[in-house]
Amino acid sequence: MSRTARAVVEDFFDRMADDDRRDTVGELFAEDATITLPGATFSGPDAANAMLEWLAPRYEWAAKSYGTWIEAGDYCVSQGTLYGEDLEGEPFEDIRYVDVYRVDDGLIERLDIYNDLAADGVVTPETVGTSAEGEP
Repeated sequence: MSRTARAVVEDFFDRMADDDRRDTVGELFAEDATITLPGATFSGPDAANAMLEWLAPRYEWAAKSYGTWIEAGDYCVSQGTLYGEDLEGEPFEDIRYVDVYRVDDGLIERLDIYNDLAADGVVTPETVGTSAEGEP
Protein backbone atom coordinates (compact mmCIF):
# COMPACT_ATOMS: atom_id res chain seq x y z
CA MET A 1 0.00 0.00 0.00
CA SER A 2 1.37 3.40 -0.93
CA ARG A 3 1.57 6.32 1.44
CA THR A 4 -1.25 8.84 1.71
CA ALA A 5 -1.07 12.03 -0.32
CA ARG A 6 -0.47 14.04 2.84
CA ALA A 7 2.40 11.77 3.94
CA VAL A 8 4.11 12.32 0.57
CA VAL A 9 3.54 16.09 0.80
CA GLU A 10 4.89 16.23 4.34
CA ASP A 11 7.98 14.34 3.16
CA PHE A 12 8.34 16.95 0.37
CA PHE A 13 8.10 19.82 2.90
CA ASP A 14 10.65 18.15 5.20
CA ARG A 15 13.13 17.74 2.36
CA MET A 16 12.59 21.30 1.08
CA ALA A 17 13.31 22.67 4.56
CA ASP A 18 16.54 20.66 4.90
CA ASP A 19 19.52 22.12 2.99
CA ASP A 20 21.18 18.69 2.98
CA ARG A 21 18.13 16.86 1.57
CA ARG A 22 16.52 19.47 -0.69
CA ASP A 23 18.18 18.03 -3.79
CA THR A 24 16.38 14.70 -3.15
CA VAL A 25 12.84 16.07 -3.67
CA GLY A 26 12.89 14.79 -7.25
CA GLU A 27 12.55 11.27 -5.84
CA LEU A 28 9.02 12.20 -4.74
CA PHE A 29 7.83 13.21 -8.23
CA ALA A 30 6.49 11.03 -11.04
CA GLU A 31 8.41 10.92 -14.35
CA ASP A 32 5.67 12.92 -16.08
CA ALA A 33 5.07 15.40 -13.22
CA THR A 34 4.00 18.98 -13.83
CA ILE A 35 4.82 21.81 -11.43
CA THR A 36 3.34 25.29 -11.80
CA LEU A 37 4.14 28.38 -9.78
CA PRO A 38 3.78 32.10 -10.33
CA GLY A 39 5.91 32.79 -13.40
CA ALA A 40 6.96 29.26 -14.38
CA THR A 41 5.87 25.74 -15.34
CA PHE A 42 8.06 22.64 -15.31
CA SER A 43 7.16 19.22 -16.71
CA GLY A 44 8.78 15.86 -17.17
CA PRO A 45 11.40 13.79 -15.40
CA ASP A 46 13.51 16.81 -14.39
CA ALA A 47 10.60 19.04 -13.25
CA ALA A 48 11.61 19.03 -9.57
CA ASN A 49 15.26 19.88 -10.27
CA ALA A 50 14.23 22.64 -12.68
CA MET A 51 11.90 24.05 -10.00
CA LEU A 52 14.71 24.04 -7.42
CA GLU A 53 17.04 25.82 -9.83
CA TRP A 54 14.37 28.41 -10.64
CA LEU A 55 13.54 29.01 -6.96
CA ALA A 56 17.15 29.33 -5.75
CA PRO A 57 17.71 33.06 -6.55
CA ARG A 58 14.17 34.21 -5.69
CA TYR A 59 14.92 35.50 -2.16
CA GLU A 60 17.61 35.11 0.48
CA TRP A 61 15.54 32.54 2.36
CA ALA A 62 11.94 31.59 2.96
CA ALA A 63 9.99 29.15 5.11
CA LYS A 64 6.35 28.20 5.67
CA SER A 65 3.98 28.45 8.59
CA TYR A 66 1.46 25.71 7.96
CA GLY A 67 -2.21 26.42 8.47
CA THR A 68 -4.96 24.30 6.96
CA TRP A 69 -4.60 20.87 5.37
CA ILE A 70 -7.30 19.55 3.07
CA GLU A 71 -7.13 15.92 2.03
CA ALA A 72 -9.37 14.35 -0.61
CA GLY A 73 -8.22 11.04 -2.06
CA ASP A 74 -5.25 11.68 -4.35
CA TYR A 75 -5.30 15.42 -3.57
CA CYS A 76 -3.70 17.28 -0.71
CA VAL A 77 -3.93 21.05 -0.26
CA SER A 78 -1.75 23.00 2.14
CA GLN A 79 -2.60 26.59 3.03
CA GLY A 80 -0.56 28.87 5.24
CA THR A 81 1.88 31.75 5.13
CA LEU A 82 5.43 32.32 3.94
CA TYR A 83 8.05 34.28 5.85
CA GLY A 84 11.71 34.99 5.22
CA GLU A 85 14.10 37.61 3.88
CA ASP A 86 13.96 39.24 0.45
CA LEU A 87 16.89 39.98 -1.88
CA GLU A 88 17.51 43.35 -0.20
CA GLY A 89 17.75 41.76 3.25
CA GLU A 90 14.30 42.93 4.35
CA PRO A 91 12.22 40.46 6.33
CA PHE A 92 8.77 39.49 5.07
CA GLU A 93 5.95 37.56 6.68
CA ASP A 94 2.29 36.70 6.32
CA ILE A 95 2.50 36.04 2.56
CA ARG A 96 -0.40 33.66 1.96
CA TYR A 97 0.26 30.50 -0.03
CA VAL A 98 -1.83 27.61 -1.33
CA ASP A 99 -0.14 24.45 -2.64
CA VAL A 100 -2.28 21.87 -4.43
CA TYR A 101 -0.80 18.38 -4.88
CA ARG A 102 -2.09 15.40 -6.83
CA VAL A 103 -0.37 12.22 -5.67
CA ASP A 104 -0.69 8.92 -7.49
CA ASP A 105 0.85 5.67 -6.32
CA GLY A 106 3.04 7.48 -3.78
CA LEU A 107 4.47 10.04 -6.23
CA ILE A 108 3.56 13.67 -6.88
CA GLU A 109 1.96 13.89 -10.33
CA ARG A 110 1.10 17.59 -10.18
CA LEU A 111 1.97 20.49 -7.92
CA ASP A 112 0.34 23.90 -8.31
CA ILE A 113 1.85 26.60 -6.09
CA TYR A 114 0.01 29.87 -5.50
CA ASN A 115 1.43 32.87 -3.64
CA ASP A 116 2.01 36.52 -4.36
CA LEU A 117 5.39 37.56 -3.04
CA ALA A 118 5.77 40.42 -5.56
CA ALA A 119 2.36 41.93 -4.86
CA ASP A 120 3.21 42.07 -1.17
CA GLY A 121 6.47 43.92 -1.79
CA VAL A 122 8.95 41.06 -1.50
CA VAL A 123 11.96 41.88 -3.67
CA THR A 124 12.61 39.08 -6.18
CA PRO A 125 14.54 39.21 -9.47
CA GLU A 126 11.25 40.04 -11.21
CA THR A 127 10.53 43.01 -8.95
CA VAL A 128 13.99 44.57 -8.75
CA GLY A 129 13.74 48.01 -10.32
CA THR A 130 9.93 48.15 -10.36
CA SER A 131 7.44 49.99 -8.24
CA ALA A 132 5.00 48.24 -5.91
CA GLU A 133 2.50 48.20 -8.80
CA GLY A 134 5.04 46.44 -11.02
CA GLU A 135 5.77 49.50 -13.17
CA PRO A 136 9.39 50.36 -14.10
